[in-house]
Amino acid sequence: MIEPSPAPEDAVTTVADVAGALAPRRAEVSASISDVLATRIDELGGDPALRDLLGASVEGNVETILHVLRHDLDPRGVEPPAAAVAYAQRLAQRGVPVNALIRAYRVGQAHLMEWAFAEVARRLGAAAASQRIVLVVMDYVDHVTQHVVAAYEAERERTRRGRHAMRIARVRDVLAGRTPTGPEDRPAVESTLGYRFAAVHLGLVVWLEPAPPESAFAALERVALDLGSALEAAGRPLVVPWDAGSVWAWLPCRDDTAPSHEVVAGVLARHGPGVRVAAGAPAEGVEGFRTTHDQARRAREVALAAGADPPPVTLFDEVGAVALLCADREGAWAWARRVLGPLADPDPGVARLRETLRTFLATGGSLATTARRLRVHRNTVKYRVARAHEVRGRPVGDGDDRLDVELALLACAWLRAPASD
Repeated sequence: MIEPSPAPEDAVTTVADVAGALAPRRAEVSASISDVLATRIDELGGDPALRDLLGASVEGNVETILHVLRHDLDPRGVEPPAAAVAYAQRLAQRGVPVNALIRAYRVGQAHLMEWAFAEVARRLGAAAASQRIVLVVMDYVDHVTQHVVAAYEAERERTRRGRHAMRIARVRDVLAGRTPTGPEDRPAVESTLGYRFAAVHLGLVVWLEPAPPESAFAALERVALDLGSALEAAGRPLVVPWDAGSVWAWLPCRDDTAPSHEVVAGVLARHGPGVRVAAGAPAEGVEGFRTTHDQARRAREVALAAGADPPPVTLFDEVGAVALLCADREGAWAWARRVLGPLADPDPGVARLRETLRTFLATGGSLATTARRLRVHRNTVKYRVARAHEVRGRPVGDGDDRLDVELALLACAWLRAPASD
């Protein structure tokens, strides 16, 4: 902050005279400044309602500054004009960048001083009076800018929360089937959400593990937006907060191609170790919007059922069958034990045998592919598969139970064993 040094008495008098001369012309001065601002700062022009409020804000500031100059007041002791605060709040509501507001004060300050210097030039003691005007006006603008920016930020946050609340309510209505009820209702819903239902949708649940004590919406929204870019979404994702540590998101897709596990994992790696994503399968239209979201939530349930440290990426296409078993985990484990016998034992060594057998079956019985995926020698794979058969007591394919074995192995891989085990 620049502290004005004590001004000579004649400079104070000259400044007061200048302010007194400009006071009757404040409407003209204000209109001139408003025109300059609307012309030079694109975000402030075009909307008649905003132009009117801009004019009131400028006039309030000009009147206050002239009053400060005329009566030699401390510029930091005055209250910002109510119209100036209201204008800042309106800009926040309209989503106008705060930089436009700050620039308006700088441009307005320069233009006001042009008017003041023109008056000073007609009087004696121009240098000292001009310096005094510059220091006082700069101090005033610095003081008022802090207040109006604070009002802007507070209003932006309030508006953001209001919009979030409206969008969350509308999303819940869509998921519950309450809206849209027909083609004529769809445009209004899409306008509120800023998202179209005609596309193919990919539902996501993005969350932090462990859950943070305060809202992490902004960080999780960035993850969802990055996923949209990485997966080449057809438009901006729809992201709404679910709770403090998670968001629901929908990506508009170009087709029904399933998301790449590796691409999703790559995006998460750039955002830190605590971020988790569960994804549904791409689906079209309003019903697809609901279906892919339901799948994403089921995939998240599977991820959480896996234990205290959920995997970073869980795709419904990979765990769909297990998701259906999550409704009765104890029953699922009892069935898995019946199918696998001792091979369902939670012992880590037996778990390695299960994982090897599961991968072996998933690759169509390829020793080489299984070895590559598990990063072990193919002879190790051959040994573990044979050992798994021994532990189970009979080989896979003995009868018509291959599908049951694959599903039971999948359940053991994802569902945490009951405490009694």
